Amino acid sequence: MSSFVSRLALIVLLATGCVLPATAQQRIIYDDDCSQDNDCVATLPILYRLADRGEIEILAMVADSANPYSAPVFHVFADQAGRPQMPIGANQSNDPATALCAEDKCNASDWTQQLVARFDPGDTRAAYPDCVTVYRKALASQPEHSVSIVETGFATCLNRLLKSRSDAISRLSGAALVKRSAKLLSIMGGQYPSGSEWNFRSDAPGYNALFLQWTRQHGFPPVYLNGYSNGEHVLAGPPASADPAVDPDAYGMQLVGVTQRPMWDVLSALYAARGLDYAGTTYFMLSKPGTVEVAAATGADTWSDDTDSGHYVLTNEASDETLSALLDGYAHSTGLLAQ
Repeated sequence: MSSFVSRLALIVLLATGCVLPATAQQRIIYDDDCSQDNDCVATLPILYRLADRGEIEILAMVADSANPYSAPVFHVFADQAGRPQMPIGANQSNDPATALCAEDKCNASDWTQQLVARFDPGDTRAAYPDCVTVYRKALASQPEHSVSIVETGFATCLNRLLKSRSDAISRLSGAALVKRSAKLLSIMGGQYPSGSEWNFRSDAPGYNALFLQWTRQHGFPPVYLNGYSNGEHVLAGPPASADPAVDPDAYGMQLVGVTQRPMWDVLSALYAARGLDYAGTTYFMLSKPGTVEVAAATGADTWSDDTDSGHYVLTNEASDETLSALLDGYAHSTGLLAQ
């Protein structure tokens, strides 16, 4: 066992309650772009720490950008966490391919190629199964209404899953498979009640289509929306002792010249793993049910509670300082994570 993995095993993470009892292990599929921004290098170690604690079971990882090194980055972190057989799916298409995506360079990244070259040279998305195949296999093998899908990037793979037809994996269509197996969708994206955010802007037609289809009226489980402002000032990074030569998290941070970063994506994963609160500490407040709409041309979003489509907005109840202390340096010796 590597020193990196040994360190993970010593960390005692978060203890919030979920929709289910705190002792229940939450089944999660994690879907992220892991492209231009390096937020995934901070998120993935925390997910594996939650898994090491037995709080979650990570069924699969899905890289939803067209960046050729996004799926290999997932593999680097799975390998370092002692889970080299983690199912990882890659977006094998060129989507998002909109003008806004090109303008924002949403699929471009220097840090992904450099990180893969350091830890797993030669690896590209061509070595991974298509993300729809990975999604279908993960969902088909689970009990009804048991899987939390965490979407923190683009809607590319989710939309393709919903369009998929029955196959050797399952006689169900993708939409029917989601309705059977998923219990919730936790999304990082948007500004609420209205605004503009990078994920939605980069894949504006995709998110427009997703929210039109994924509604209570169409039989889908609830959507929980974690907007840009929630994680903007929640800052965390690897332990100060982490060595970039052997620790991909520390190296990924070094590549972009930071030691901490905003933790947007982790908050969506945290909600899926633990829900609103635990042991007297409330992390999030939940809106009334409503409807989110995303403009196909711009990615601008609006949310209102005039119609109940099963879309809920999360806002932080805990302070930025509390959430940062929960996550920073994986809080392995101090802070709430040490409880």
